[in-house]
Amino acid sequence: MKVMVLGKGGRESAIVWKLSMSSYIDELYAVPGNPGTKKYAHNIQLNLEDFKTLAEFVKENKIEMVIPGPETPIANGIKDYIEEKTGTYVFSPSSKSSFLEASKIKAKQFMKRNNVPTADFRIIESYEGGVNYLNLIEKYPVVIKADGLAQGKGVSIAQSHIEAVSILEEYIKGKKFGEASTRVVIEEFLTGYEYSVFIITDGRDYIWIGDACDYKRAFDGDRGPNTGGMGSVSPAPFLDSGKRKITEEEIIKPTLEGLIKEAIPYEGFLYFGLIWTEDGPKVLEYNVRLGDPEAQVILPRLKNDLMDLIIAAKERRLNQVVVEISKEVCMCLVVASGGYPVEYEKGKEIKGLEKLSHQVILFHAGTEERENKIYTAGGRVLNLVAMGKDFENVRRHIYREVEKIHFENIFYRRDIGLMERWR
Repeated sequence: MKVMVLGKGGRESAIVWKLSMSSYIDELYAVPGNPGTKKYAHNIQLNLEDFKTLAEFVKENKIEMVIPGPETPIANGIKDYIEEKTGTYVFSPSSKSSFLEASKIKAKQFMKRNNVPTADFRIIESYEGGVNYLNLIEKYPVVIKADGLAQGKGVSIAQSHIEAVSILEEYIKGKKFGEASTRVVIEEFLTGYEYSVFIITDGRDYIWIGDACDYKRAFDGDRGPNTGGMGSVSPAPFLDSGKRKITEEEIIKPTLEGLIKEAIPYEGFLYFGLIWTEDGPKVLEYNVRLGDPEAQVILPRLKNDLMDLIIAAKERRLNQVVVEISKEVCMCLVVASGGYPVEYEKGKEIKGLEKLSHQVILFHAGTEERENKIYTAGGRVLNLVAMGKDFENVRRHIYREVEKIHFENIFYRRDIGLMERWR
């Protein structure tokens, strides 16, 4: 069959790499893809916001399945549009169910209605209303989240009243994330172990395809501003079989039951951003797609043919599927441009990629190719991924390998894969 993956980042590189191994696929397209996906798929330079042109390409090339990687086209209704115009199946939630990620406010209201454990929260519709609420708070820190999509960066932790007011002003008055931050959610600050769980669901049944922990802060020791993710590990080091069962019973099943009860159709990947507290698991956020950089560590551990699982979801037979996950651990190191996630320069030539060991899986993220040379084209540039028997061996290997890569202002965290945060 002919399959098209939408997106150009590290997550999409991992999806394309995994799908390239599928026995179902005859031709694989990446739109627009990147220099890394070119090894496994036909890169097609189309605009993901131009649904009309995408639909025309699907029709003309007899594409049989479309798999969106990023959240924006999903939230904007790519499933509804492509399926209506072409009849081709799109493996993603519809715009109706994308609110789980597209609106923090609607997602929190959904959790509350359906008794899904989450942090206490208050919806803030205006700067003045937010300040009035903050004046009532006695305990800090608090968490402030932009309502809409903000590329994984719309979350701030305020350590004091003054800092919280400043963040509110930046978000609402300053429109730091455009219309996405004109409304916010203020949440209680939860402490515990953060982790992510990924399932494939048809809205009724589901299969657990992996779990991971990512490193959201820019600098070592979990300091600095939030990023899209500076690295990840899988499996979640602290998640034993007992905690997994509790996660399923208290988080995953109530979520799916809530979608059914409210007649909200859901097909595709569903990402649970969670924290294990002294009271058990609580939801920090939902995502309606795979995580980045978590996809880069869960897909290498997944032994199944990914397309087989997607087809099972499409045909409503997930309850017949047995998921196999490697017992080996996996780590991803994000190589970024200096200054990310604030200000950084693009167009720096990348050298040394050909020297990487064959034991390292290289996923391109923010790169471009010109005259057979690779250049930086984003904040997060490359992902180095490796598997092994334990995290210490894997991290030593990856950090030896990353020293072979060079470009101006190269930047990466030095503590990905250390186990101290879970001890």
